[in-house]
Amino acid sequence: MNKFILSITLSALMALASAAPSVRPMQGRAAELAATRALPALEYEEVRDKYGQFALRYITAEGIVVSERGRLVPNLKGDGYVLITEGEISYISDDGKTYVTKFTAGIDGNHMEGNHLPTTPKSIVPEAPVA
Repeated sequence: MNKFILSITLSALMALASAAPSVRPMQGRAAELAATRALPALEYEEVRDKYGQFALRYITAEGIVVSERGRLVPNLKGDGYVLITEGEISYISDDGKTYVTKFTAGIDGNHMEGNHLPTTPKSIVPEAPVA
């Protein structure tokens, strides 16, 4: 009986050991990025008011620039307000190009735009004439 319990215990320990994630040190670019991301922001500005409106801007050690603004606008019914946000994120990629993504989130949903983002192709079906 003791051998049975011992074999079950050893089997369970082996299963746990094999399921544990392997820890490998990062190398090259991954290690450099991880070290840079651990650094605090180079610049950080934030302003908020008592209604929840805000303006935020920061620059990371990697050179990522983020700016965002939130403001209240009347809702569609006109009986309250909705916080809409708009902003921009820019960074320099490994290929040396600067990528800028602009975004808005509000009453009409979320929208993103940037030269590097895919766009919806134009319809090839002609529109029906209006009578």
